[in-house]
Amino acid sequence: MPEYQEIQTRKVISSYGGVGSIIETPQGAIKILDFDKWPFFENDLHKLEDAHIKDNRLLARLQQKNGFPNLEAFIQVPSCTANYNYKTKPKEEKKTIRAEYFPKWFYCNKCERFSNIENWWKNWIHVLEKFGEPIEKIRRSFFSSPKCFYCYNEARSKNKNDKKRRKFLFELEQVRFILTSPRGGMKDIPWEKWPLAKKNESEEKTQTGKIKLDFKNLCCESQDLIYKKSNKLSDMAGVTIECVKCKNKNTLTGLWGLKLPVFQKEKNEEENKKAFWKPVIRTSNSVYYPILIQSIFLPTEREIDVSDVNRILKWLEKGKDLEFIYEALTDDEGNSKYKIEKIEKIIKEEQGDEFEEEVFYRQKEFNFITNPEREFFPDEKKKTKDLVFKRERLEILGSFGFSNLTILKRLKVTTVQTAYTRQEPLDKDLFLSGEFEDEVQIRPKYTSNFGRQTHYLPAVESFGEGIFLSLDNEKVSNWLKKGFAEEKFCSRIDTVFQNMRENNFIRNERFQEDKNFLAKFILVHTLSHILIKELEFIVGYPATSLSERLYVNSEEMQGLLIYTVAGSEGSFGGLITQGKESRFKKILESALHRARDCASDPICYNSIDGQGAGLNIAACYSCALLPETSCEEFNGFLDRALLIDEVFGFFKEVLY
Repeated sequence: MPEYQEIQTRKVISSYGGVGSIIETPQGAIKILDFDKWPFFENDLHKLEDAHIKDNRLLARLQQKNGFPNLEAFIQVPSCTANYNYKTKPKEEKKTIRAEYFPKWFYCNKCERFSNIENWWKNWIHVLEKFGEPIEKIRRSFFSSPKCFYCYNEARSKNKNDKKRRKFLFELEQVRFILTSPRGGMKDIPWEKWPLAKKNESEEKTQTGKIKLDFKNLCCESQDLIYKKSNKLSDMAGVTIECVKCKNKNTLTGLWGLKLPVFQKEKNEEENKKAFWKPVIRTSNSVYYPILIQSIFLPTEREIDVSDVNRILKWLEKGKDLEFIYEALTDDEGNSKYKIEKIEKIIKEEQGDEFEEEVFYRQKEFNFITNPEREFFPDEKKKTKDLVFKRERLEILGSFGFSNLTILKRLKVTTVQTAYTRQEPLDKDLFLSGEFEDEVQIRPKYTSNFGRQTHYLPAVESFGEGIFLSLDNEKVSNWLKKGFAEEKFCSRIDTVFQNMRENNFIRNERFQEDKNFLAKFILVHTLSHILIKELEFIVGYPATSLSERLYVNSEEMQGLLIYTVAGSEGSFGGLITQGKESRFKKILESALHRARDCASDPICYNSIDGQGAGLNIAACYSCALLPETSCEEFNGFLDRALLIDEVFGFFKEVLY
């Protein structure tokens, strides 16, 4: 019989949660398993039409040949029960996801015993059966939160009063440390080998001493480990793994120096030298970097459904021409489902053959919001309820360098999880283009065992509201021209540009070798961050509930969208009330003045080599960094000096 626990749907697909992630719950930390292992998938509920999210524009993009060529649909993540922990059985038992406890090593704070969950469970059954407990109660009492069999047995033997039994149910605690691989793997540290771990003598007193493990032998045949925490030492030296049978022991000093090769040496010696399992704390940001592809729904020309694409290809095999196919896709009233140009594109095998960069995909959204008449498709008017907006008439913000302020009263965002990485993030364009295969050590893990050949990807559909801004193209061009005439400006951009080129996790063509493009991107991105931080004070939304979407290219696109989503009924209206020009002016002025006052200055402002993997200059958590749930770029490409500097800042004229 499965065990269940309710979790929030937003934890299943988000910037910090999804397939392969560790989710912290009151009952312990769990790992969400692959999509194809969920009961929801195993019971074929993903094939039902009601489970599909409709966004053909995004679907067509991901179907390109280096992406997911067999992709048929996005599947709405069920809301949302995980069958890893005992609780009330859900009404729809099949509509669940699957997870497991991870890390699997637990220790008891009372008796200090230390073992994996399989051994704890086996001994728990043995002890409770001794007292005549039925198997259902045994399961319920353990999986509601794993408990120590030894302490329970001792307490139960001393006190046979059933009414007082519960006070002796001692809960276990999970170990904090795990191993991650650059190939997307995650596993427990081999703690059973730790008592015989050998440390580099010259580094034995450091936290980074190199560790060697004996994988051939255990410390003794009847190993019984304890996890001892010192009351005097708070660092790694304060934790000792000891075998009570043979007395071999080691502290955790030097744990961070443990490196285990991902590959067997005899199989791939070159790869073996580069790819290592590395220890981290399970809550570390480096444990999980989801590769999320997002799309704003546009009520524009309809993309061809996958089922119709397959029909077209079959007709082509039979020698049918364009006219026949166009008429075959026409209903009884003479209305064709698609424009003839769309069908012709399929026939010419143009769809899916070329990789579409993120910047070009977003250009369609930018064009629609700034000039909806140019992109609007009349036959799809019924869908405009999913994108409702009002453009403000600018009278004040023009002097600040803005050309557009639009309130998005309602928008629909589709978020698809395609894969994830560990240790380092991977650029979305690099992933979708397939160019990472021979260039970087970091490899993505896919959401299912089907990899790129999958027919389905997990997704969430969210509704909300937002504020869209666009900077004036002429003023940005003039600012760039004046900025690159300043040595300090050039130095800052050159630093980020060079560090970006040396970063294997960013697509080399990201900014097309164009420093103007990079500078403009940093300008817009930093502006987005300081506005989100200011909106947190003004609106009351925590920064974690606000997200950004950047619209920047090397030509005339320099916009940003700040939005919030709150379920299928939309959000609360607090954000868009700040979109009125007079109110937004006050927010902007306050944000710019706050950006001038960083608690880490002058160190932050005068950074030379860059911060945050070298992709930031003047940006830290005191001034410009956001929670990772809010930022699209993992808090990279930021420099508030480009906004506020007295010499080359974009807003210097309104500040000084």
